[in-house]
Amino acid sequence: MYPTHHIQSTPSTNILARDMAEAGAVHGTAVIASYQTAGRGRLGKEWHSKKGKGLYCSIIVRPPLKIKEYPKITLTAGVAVSHALDSMTGLISQLKWPNDIYYQGKKCGGILTESSALNIHLTKRYAIVGIGININNILEDFPGELQDNVTSLALMTGREFEITRVFERIREQLLVQLDLFCEKGFAHILNIWRQKDFLLGKKMRCVSTDKKVIEGTALGPDEDGVLHVEDRNGMIHQVLSGDVRLAAGSEGS
Repeated sequence: MYPTHHIQSTPSTNILARDMAEAGAVHGTAVIASYQTAGRGRLGKEWHSKKGKGLYCSIIVRPPLKIKEYPKITLTAGVAVSHALDSMTGLISQLKWPNDIYYQGKKCGGILTESSALNIHLTKRYAIVGIGININNILEDFPGELQDNVTSLALMTGREFEITRVFERIREQLLVQLDLFCEKGFAHILNIWRQKDFLLGKKMRCVSTDKKVIEGTALGPDEDGVLHVEDRNGMIHQVLSGDVRLAAGSEGS
């Protein structure tokens, strides 16, 4: 059994998990909260955490990966969460690069991965995989400006889910997929990820690695997990991070 710390409320489960990891918490240790008062998404965005309705958790992982492989943990976590949720809902999810879970064109969850300093000894290195999933939320639980673009497991299936069971399935899959990554390499993970690529072929707007705002067609991530976008002139751009948005009119494509 992996240690699990259940708490009622916290500003952020990632912050608590980091403290535990620094104190030596073992691989697979998790923090799960009923409510987050300052949940975060990528780029410092707020994650809306409705009390008792969603999954708000962070899982400490210590995979024996080389430093250059650590950025790929986010895509690996996406595959894990996708597998876990699909197995429980009977639906097919998609993954929006680099860290979002989508169902039927709407966002259902997100992943925020943070790591220790990577230039330390392998035995002390770790990553925190923060996961937020909309589970039993109804539409009114979301701010009005988000209601057209988000969903929950309950909204899609018409039934409620036991949040702890969803968490256990996700943690199990995360550890399984990380083991496969370590044993078989990232190509195995990437192949699955590409089959679920929400952005592939869609028109999008993002910031490239040379800090330029570009619009183009998403070509998907490469073997390093870097997103490639082709602009209207046929030039290929790399996207390492940043705010990736669909271009106007492409949501239904």
